[in-house]
Amino acid sequence: MLLFHGCSSLPTQQNENIDENVYLDHQQVKELATHLEILSANVMAGRVFSSPGSITAQNYIVSSLIKSGVAPFQNKFRHPFERNSLFSKKIGSNIIGFIKGTHIPEQYIVLTAHYDHLGTKGGQIYNGADDNASGVAALLTFGEIIAQSPLKYSVIFLFTDGEEINLLGAKAFINQQKQLLSQIKLNINIDMIAGSKGTSTLHYIDKRLESILTEKKLNDMKTLVQGSSVKLKRGFNIGGYAQKNRIRWSNASDHGVFNRKQIPFIYFGGGVHPNYHTAKDNLKNVNFSFYIKSCQLIFRYLLFFDENIMPIEIKS
Repeated sequence: MLLFHGCSSLPTQQNENIDENVYLDHQQVKELATHLEILSANVMAGRVFSSPGSITAQNYIVSSLIKSGVAPFQNKFRHPFERNSLFSKKIGSNIIGFIKGTHIPEQYIVLTAHYDHLGTKGGQIYNGADDNASGVAALLTFGEIIAQSPLKYSVIFLFTDGEEINLLGAKAFINQQKQLLSQIKLNINIDMIAGSKGTSTLHYIDKRLESILTEKKLNDMKTLVQGSSVKLKRGFNIGGYAQKNRIRWSNASDHGVFNRKQIPFIYFGGGVHPNYHTAKDNLKNVNFSFYIKSCQLIFRYLLFFDENIMPIEIKS
């Protein structure tokens, strides 16, 4: 039995083979659970943009990256940006880590997960456990693994602020890093992968993968789900909330900003559910078993892309 010290709210995991392709060991699963619990705790006050709770979340992400041995991006973890309105100016901050690649260090895979959420409403804290403490916790755990065994390509860990406000953080990254855009091979965006108790399928969408993978490798990619006990589906549910609000999934999260710049992307998420953007999106209502399996599978995709995407030819 896996026990999570200090994580009494999380369900204990039976001694089972979580996934036939295990990339996160038991200690890393324990740390994944701890990240999820802390990021969705009341002390974060819903992590709303430009708030004390947001600063608390930033501090936790930075300290976790330092502990894992992930380097700061361009010599700093915090990359601030402004949100100007008619009556006020607020400061947000992306948190960005970096691990240099072993073979193709001047080309990048950008992993994104937004850490902001909705704050408090009507005296209730919107903890945002699924949206998107789940993605942030996954990226922190991936960073720890990759720091010990770097990939061929350099990896940028982009924890965005202001996603809930028209993707502000991702837009700020693109604006601040214009000189790097031609060297970004792929964006992998992770948003809402812990779901609710009824979530059983991990969804994904992608664009332009044919520009970075051969036809054979595109076919090989379809077999990655084999051996995984989580269901994977291309495309997102269109009923209920999504249909009512006409969600355009290709631009629904941070990957949309990369999409507009013609950068290949793949986006993983569980889709909307009854707890989405409510105070019920908290730790006790996520599907933790599904979450672990989703993290395992997404990491498998990351390793596949690192091994198989074609490098950009640098003209001499």
